[in-house]
Amino acid sequence: MSEVDGLTPTKTGDERITYRGPIKRLLVSPEIGALIGAVVVWAFFWGNGDKFGTAGSTANFLDVAAPLGIMAVTVSLLMIGGEFDLSAGVMTGASGVTIALMAKYFTDGGISLWVCIPAAFLLAGCVGWWNGFLVNRTGLPSFIVTLGSFFIIKGANLVFSKRINSLVNVSDVDEAHGYGFFKAVLGGENKFGDMKYRDVIFLVGGLLFAVLMILGFMEQALVRRAQRSNTDFLIAIVGVAAAIFGVLTLHRTDSVNGNVLAGVVGLIGTVVAIVFYARARFDGREKLVGSLPDASKKFLAFGLLGVFVAGFAGQLFDRNEERVMLQWMPLWMRFVVAIAAGALPLAITIRSFMRGDVELRGKVIAGLIIRLPLICLVSLIGIVSLFQLTTVQAVRAVLITVAGVGAATCFYQARRAAGKLSTKWFVYIGVLMSAAFVFIAFALRADSSAPRFRGGIFTSLLLASALALATTLVEASHRSRTKADEAADQLGRRMVLLGVVVGAIALSVRLLLSDGVFRMSVFWWMFFTAVGAFVLTKTKYGNWIFAVGGNKDAARATGVPADKVKTALFMATSLMGAFVGAMILMRLNSVQAQQGDGQEFEYIIAAVVGGNLMTGGYGSVVGASLGALIMAVSKNGIPAAQWNQDGRFIFLGAVLLVAVLVNNYVRKKANEQR
Repeated sequence: MSEVDGLTPTKTGDERITYRGPIKRLLVSPEIGALIGAVVVWAFFWGNGDKFGTAGSTANFLDVAAPLGIMAVTVSLLMIGGEFDLSAGVMTGASGVTIALMAKYFTDGGISLWVCIPAAFLLAGCVGWWNGFLVNRTGLPSFIVTLGSFFIIKGANLVFSKRINSLVNVSDVDEAHGYGFFKAVLGGENKFGDMKYRDVIFLVGGLLFAVLMILGFMEQALVRRAQRSNTDFLIAIVGVAAAIFGVLTLHRTDSVNGNVLAGVVGLIGTVVAIVFYARARFDGREKLVGSLPDASKKFLAFGLLGVFVAGFAGQLFDRNEERVMLQWMPLWMRFVVAIAAGALPLAITIRSFMRGDVELRGKVIAGLIIRLPLICLVSLIGIVSLFQLTTVQAVRAVLITVAGVGAATCFYQARRAAGKLSTKWFVYIGVLMSAAFVFIAFALRADSSAPRFRGGIFTSLLLASALALATTLVEASHRSRTKADEAADQLGRRMVLLGVVVGAIALSVRLLLSDGVFRMSVFWWMFFTAVGAFVLTKTKYGNWIFAVGGNKDAARATGVPADKVKTALFMATSLMGAFVGAMILMRLNSVQAQQGDGQEFEYIIAAVVGGNLMTGGYGSVVGASLGALIMAVSKNGIPAAQWNQDGRFIFLGAVLLVAVLVNNYVRKKANEQR
């Protein structure tokens, strides 16, 4: 639909003006990595834990994600502004302890919560102001300043809670005046019963979300026809109806024949809806005649390998096998793995020499002779240790997920490279990519008796197949825009917004209208994320935050009140800590003096996973919230999959490293296009 999607756009506008299509803009946004990561991680655990994805499990990980996400919002704003606050976590405990002690012990009958909570917020605001004041006046790194505040606040929490309450745990504030109101607003619980048409609404809403997003992107990326075709519009509507029928039938049947028939109907309906909408609205394009480039051949080879691994991994490994991988392996397989692990660094080194990446010199060769055996030994120990810590079902899940995502990425890159030279090969590779999704879908369905595989994942993969085929046919047949079209762009944005709303409603129905408990904390998480995103992207204060984080002196030279901006960010972070502390106290009716200790690093990790740079000047509030969601999903998904819970630290470390690499790549691409 744009140059980044595959076919090189036809030059119809002013070539001096670079038009960035919607897909290209999306792919260079800071939160795209976190968005993809959240979907992959959720699907990963959803497919490997029978208890994960239920209403109760969803309530659990949302309950974990909410306070983490709320704090990640302001921590990400502070990081974009170029600073850190290591006292953010302990501030949640400080505010909770302050409220509880005042409500129970100040005066004979305690003080009303209508006084205690504002007092705690005032105290938090003063702490934030003090942190900002010291950073601005002394020029000391915020890491040092807030680390000092962390220890002072932590010590004060312990001293006052023990001296006044004799314990580090302060509880039973439910008799304080105003508790009922603040309990309902901050820590309220909402129970929803089951709904007969819940899954139907979810599936149809998900399908409409995908179709509306695709159509909205097409409106923003393709050249409109001079006159629309009503006949093609009617055919597109019939396609939507067929797609909905196929999805609903897939949901209701578990038979092989039923799945095949419904899958074919849903796939064809989706393709027809998208392709004929494009025929009705957009101009055609000339075909490119050329050969398959070498880059496409390499990506195709890796893509086919990924499909093979993803499709047959379920046959090789039992999804219910809980033994450690090393114990499950026969002796000959252990030897093969050990040899491969030890030889991997050697193979990489030889390949570098053959490609000319490393120059053959005496010092280089001598260094390799000394270091290479040690590197091979470390590789051997690392991989063998990983297999000793990982179960068979975990290896199976990782193989399917990594191979499937890798195959889709390789096919996409192969199609993109081919589209610059040949329309024919562009279509061939797109059809192959679509067929690969179908193959993996049926392979997973045949491998498992679980309804989520035979219904949910099967349907999702078929939908992905239909979208891949439809977008391929559309891009191969229609011209991409090289300049803006205000009317088309506005319509496209509205369709995308409508798709997001429909998708959000469908997801909310699926999550909320089930047997489970969903707390007000989730609402506040969404609210603060929306407010933070609006401030950062739609107001002058957001521009100031980016400017201060990028270069404080340059920002000050242009009239930005840099010191005030940073002080306000520190105050906002402390105030949000007070809010979370009050929320936890109202929900649990107790608070620990050590509440929040060490969680400041989780806030920072969530922000980094969400696309925020630790150096400042770049990031996203929405991405930070998605990072919090990824951490919460992994924290609850690992025990749901019956894996060793200590493995979550390994998982989080891997997610953090991958996120940093992806974020650096996205930022590099974004800078190249400015």
